[in-house]
Amino acid sequence: MRPKPPLRLARYMALLATAATLAAAPAAAQSPTDAAISRGVALRREGRDEAALRVFQLAWRTSQAPRALAQVALAEQALGRWVDAEAHLVEALATRDPWVHSHLAILQSALAEIRTHVGRLDVVGEPAGAEVVIDGAAVGSLPLAAMLRVPTGSLTFTVRREGYIPVTRTVQVDARFPLRERVALAPAAPFPAAPVVAPPAGARPAPVAPRAVEPRPPTLRYVGYALIGTGVAALAVSGAFLGVNLVSAASAGSATPASEDPYGAWARFQATENAAQQSTGRGQCAIAQQRGSADAAQVRDLCARMSTSATVALSAGIAGGALLVTGVVFTVVGRSRAPASASRWSLSPWIAANTHGASLSGTW
Repeated sequence: MRPKPPLRLARYMALLATAATLAAAPAAAQSPTDAAISRGVALRREGRDEAALRVFQLAWRTSQAPRALAQVALAEQALGRWVDAEAHLVEALATRDPWVHSHLAILQSALAEIRTHVGRLDVVGEPAGAEVVIDGAAVGSLPLAAMLRVPTGSLTFTVRREGYIPVTRTVQVDARFPLRERVALAPAAPFPAAPVVAPPAGARPAPVAPRAVEPRPPTLRYVGYALIGTGVAALAVSGAFLGVNLVSAASAGSATPASEDPYGAWARFQATENAAQQSTGRGQCAIAQQRGSADAAQVRDLCARMSTSATVALSAGIAGGALLVTGVVFTVVGRSRAPASASRWSLSPWIAANTHGASLSGTW
């Protein structure tokens, strides 16, 4: 099974160490396998990992040399083919090849990095013999002999068998934990044959109108829209009462004793009963509570109206803001979203005759 390579958005070559001298024969005395590996390493240095992989695969098929298989695995790692890279690198490390042993630390480090991108998927269920398909290729039949090694992240698989309704699922695979999916296929019931009724002679068949399929309304999103509308209305009420309060305060502040009541009463009260303290706003309202004149009564009435307007404006503003935020959340949650792929970086080493380095690739 070959996983989909991740979208490659950044690739560049980085030399990590050039001082390590490895045992190698002169270029003139290289074997055909070593010469092919040298060509592949040169391609990897140029960032041409696909071409390098083909060279390494040919070297492995013709020689069966573990060092060629290890180079195949490292190129597959650079291309994001994690499952193949793990299988080939494990096979190379299981040998007693001197070249593999001399580069054991680099290869084991590469294997550890590869395994952060490989998870385990166990598909169980019925009927027996149903195929498990990933990326269009059958990877096993139920019951599976062992867990499947699959790339981490979002993965879609299908379980199918002739005579049954296939099941397709998308799951999230984590390298740290095995994932078990239970699938039971339902038999595909055959459609009964409709009786054929011959139309009367000379009759034209009536056109059959296609049946419209009513989509299910997205309830949560509609509730969000309603809450947003209610919140906007509440904020408008809050703004209206706040505007009334501001107009009243401005009118009281600019009024004269000759102005129309209650603003004239406010100005007269300020000039007579409140002349000593010259308090304004709440201060004048507090003084009016202690006086018994007609102007004081007018001031108390104006203060009560402004206090009520301020309370309504504050309450409507808080309620409108809460409804608006809740409506936005419901609208966003009610929309269907495709799973997002996680950002990821990968470091893939390459090994030449007398140097070694690495290529860095990233996805997001």
